[in-house]
Amino acid sequence: MPSPHECDQFAAEFQRRFDALINWAHQHWPDKNQPLQAEDFSASRREVALLLGARLRTQPTPDANLPPAAGGEQYVSVAPAPWP
Repeated sequence: MPSPHECDQFAAEFQRRFDALINWAHQHWPDKNQPLQAEDFSASRREVALLLGARLRTQPTPDANLPPAAGGEQYVSVAPAPWP
């Protein structure tokens, strides 16, 4: 698992490259009659924020096959699922 420092470095570099891509797109947009607006990238900015925020810093899910002392789940339900 990567360290928090590695995650922060990755997030900073990803954000820098993403901002550079947006700047490049603004500068090279071929239709000068309808230039790109900041709102055109709002959805992608939200996705990048999700990617670099919660998902990058999540802890791995415990492996049910490992014993609890080795990082496995503390409790594994063995009750059968109810019938429909």
